[in-house]
Order: sequence, then C-alpha cells, then structure tokens
Amino acid sequence: MAPQDRVDWPQVAYDARKSVIDAIPAEWRVQTTYPPGSNVLSAAKDAGFMSEEELQITDFSTDATAILEAIKAKKTTAAAVTVAFCKRAAIAHQHTCCLTDFFLEEALARAKELDEIYEKTGKVVGPLHGTVKEHLDIAGHFTTAGFSAQWRKHRASKHGHLVQILFDAGAVFYCKTNQPQSIMHLECASFWGETVNPYNTALTAGGSSGGESALISFGGSPLGLGSDIGGSLRSPSAACGIWTLKSTTMRVPKAGGIISTPGADSIASTVGPMGRSPRDMQLFFDTIQAARPWMHDYQLVPLPAAPGPIPSAPWRIGIMHHDGIVRPQPPITRALTALATKLKSRPDLFTVVEFKPYKHAEIKELTNELYFVDGGASVRARVNANGEPLLSLTEFAITRPRVRDHTASQLWEMNIERETLRGEYLEHWNSQNVDFVLCPVGPGPAPELGTAKYWAYTSVWNFVDYPAAVLPTGLFADPQLDAGEEYLKAEPLSKEDAENRNNYSPVTFAGAPLSLQLVGRRHADAAVLVAMEEISKQLPLQM
Repeated sequence: MAPQDRVDWPQVAYDARKSVIDAIPAEWRVQTTYPPGSNVLSAAKDAGFMSEEELQITDFSTDATAILEAIKAKKTTAAAVTVAFCKRAAIAHQHTCCLTDFFLEEALARAKELDEIYEKTGKVVGPLHGTVKEHLDIAGHFTTAGFSAQWRKHRASKHGHLVQILFDAGAVFYCKTNQPQSIMHLECASFWGETVNPYNTALTAGGSSGGESALISFGGSPLGLGSDIGGSLRSPSAACGIWTLKSTTMRVPKAGGIISTPGADSIASTVGPMGRSPRDMQLFFDTIQAARPWMHDYQLVPLPAAPGPIPSAPWRIGIMHHDGIVRPQPPITRALTALATKLKSRPDLFTVVEFKPYKHAEIKELTNELYFVDGGASVRARVNANGEPLLSLTEFAITRPRVRDHTASQLWEMNIERETLRGEYLEHWNSQNVDFVLCPVGPGPAPELGTAKYWAYTSVWNFVDYPAAVLPTGLFADPQLDAGEEYLKAEPLSKEDAENRNNYSPVTFAGAPLSLQLVGRRHADAAVLVAMEEISKQLPLQM
C-alpha cells in the first residue's frame, strides 16, 4: 500500500484484523469457543495441535532465563522454542485478540540462524525470545500507534534502538501486540479489536500494553516489551498476573516508533519488560546495561545497572492503603493486607510502616492536564483522519476537566508547578522514612471492559518519576472472600470513589489475579529489582 493510499472506516478495521488471522497457518486455527467471562488458559491444550513438549516449553512456570539455560544445555533448540511460542501465540490471539502482526517464517529463519551459530561456535547468542508492543519499530514491519489512518503507512526501515539491542543479544521476534486507540488508555481497544483477559474474558487485559500482558499470561511469550506514561506497563501486568518494572525515565532507550502526542514531554514515558519472573526483569536490564545505550542516545542517563547504595535489610516498607481519593475494591485490600502481614512475619528483612499519600489529588489533575497540552487536538486529528470514530475511553482521556489548549506561557507555569510538587514529594518521602512503598496498582483487579478510568495509582509515580514494579501475589478475586459489605456501605471519599464502588460486583471479578505495586526512590531502579526478588520469595500468598 502506497503512503498516499487511504482506507476509510470501517473497511480498514476489517482489513487489519483479517491480515493477522491470514498470517496464522490454517492448521493452527482453533475450533473451540468459550462464553464471555471464561478462563481460557486451557485453550492451548484444548486446541489439540501443540505437543506435550511444546506445552511444557511454553508453560507459564518456565521463564525466559530457564529457556535460555535449556538451549545452552542442548535440551532444546531455538527453532523448537520459536515454533512452540508461535503456536501458543496464534491460539492466544484467537481467544483474546492480542496481536497486530504475526511473522512465523521470519522468526523461524532467525531461530535457525541462532542454532547454527551455536553449533559452529559453541556460544549462545541468546535467544531472548520475545514480543513487542505495536508502536515500537521492528525492521520491515508496520507501526500505527493505535490509529487506523496509520495502517500500513509507516514501515520501519530499521529496528528501534531498544529492539536492536535485544536483537543483537539473540532475541527472536515473532509478533507485535495490540494497544489502544491513541495508546492513552488503561484498556486495549483499537481498530485491531479489543484485547480481553485470559483469566476472565469479561475483563480487560489492561492497557496500554494489554496485548503483551494477555499474550504473556496465556503462555504465548516468555518476555515482552511495553511502555508506560501513566501505568501502561503496570496496569496490564497487574491485570494479567505478570511481572514488570517501570524504570526511572531516561534509563532505557525508547527511540524508534510512533507515539500519540509527539513533542509533548512534560510527563515522560519509559519502555520496559513484561514477563514471568523477577529474574527475567533483571536479565532484561542487565542486557540493556551491557550495551551501554547512552553511547548512542544523548537523552539517556549513563548510570550503571546497580547505582548504590542499595538499602541494607531490614528495609522499611511503607504501606499505602489508599491514595486519599479512591479506596481500592475489597480483593485488592485483601491482597495488600495479606502481603503486609507476611512481610511483618520477617522482621529480619522488612520493617513495615504506614505511608500517607501526599497531594495525590493535586498531582492527578496536573498530570491529566500535562498529557494533552493541546487539548487533545492532535489525537482527534489522527483518529478522525479516515473517519474512525473516537472511542469512549479516548474521549474520556482528552476531555477531563483541566484538559484544554494551552499557550506556551501556560505550559511553562504548569511545568513550574510540576517541579514544585516533585520537590515537595521528595521531602514528604524523606519525612516518612521509607525505602519503598507498597500500594495498589489500581482501584481494583482487572476492570470490566470499558470501565478503566482511574489512573492515579500509577500515574502519580510517572509524575514524580519513581521506578515502580508489579508483584503478582498469587491470590485471585473470590466472591466468597470479597463480598465487601462494609466497603459498599462506607461514605465515598470522592466522586471517583463512588464510581469505583458502583463498578464493583464480587462475581464479576471472579478469578482475576491480584497484584500490588512496589515503588522506590528516583533512580533506585536496582534497589527495586533487589527488593522485588526478595519479596517474591514470600510469594505466592495462600488464602
């Protein structure tokens, strides 16, 4: 398709979705269907065309580190691993709508090349088998950033910087994953379709990296790339029960791709890993660090992977039960209480204290304003370019009370306000005398489709630019344990709190994973990784 060609709505959506299905081999098409609200994690086995070996290779209990070790030990090959994950990814897409591109032959050729290098040299190039969020560039493939008018307009001539680092480290890329219209949702609906949660298909897989989270939790990828400007790594990871770390900005390369509001950098985004274990998170950051990316990207901070000092145990962990605006729904409160209790049982490692939020309401409003300093005009223009309708969550994001077109001087004033609040937050953190904060990732488990409107549990940490990880607790929403009678009777803290309560039904969220967020000081990324690993030894929780 030539750049000047235009495919109008809705034909562009039909063509785009069909292109993904057409890329899946006919023998990998599934026959079994499941009603809405189902747990579809058994669908890979139910499909009937994956061998026991392939199911074992891709099983969620096997992380990227273990796969690499198995290849080194010649227990399997890169080609075998690639076929297994491609099969599972194909099945995942047909049940969750998680993909935007699928390139089996290209991936298999790459895997065979890696196997040949290993045979000849005795050294493993990798592989870091993985998947990539749609707006990040992979050479030869298209990028849209969730705008249908961009479909087949931007074919990457080369890998983005981060993708190239991973490719050089032996990565095998075989698909790209769904993201929402404009990228700026905590759900994942776009012209590519709506990504649903494999644990409960009536719920969202989160956003904006929801295609990644659905694919990884289903078993279709061991390690993936997402991005985060308001929760887009953490929301989907929490929704689907996987691990992530949103790093401090300017630590990880992000050049190479399309973003929804180019030039708007008052709140900066960051790119990061999503995967199956804390050690895979460490593997990712070690790989990036070894490439010395700051030598090729002037924006990056040339810090080592483990800037010291890492606090000595026992670590002081502050528990933030709520943010003063919205109380979390009962399943999340249960998980937070359970993990805090577990940490208290290890006083040699953890000192658990209370953490009070500081001006989160003020930060929330300013953050929303800084996301769209043109009043959302650029988003509207890109959505409307070929008649595509504006989705309700896109409309919500760009019509919040303080979102409007600003003059340059008004933007300067907002940036001054931002810097003042950042300085005050640091003083507050110091006054609380904590090493880390443990808190909700969002106001509930994975939200029901179309209802994810509260960003402040994640976006506040983007605003102050603190690293934040997601920890799957091993607990799941349970109608018997999470009836929430007292929660539903309590006086709401705010309008948003009342809306969050109205969205709560114990049965609706049944089976959803329960995850929590661990936050550290700015540039204390390595300390958060260490603490994540130590806390993971206390998991999974039992209840």
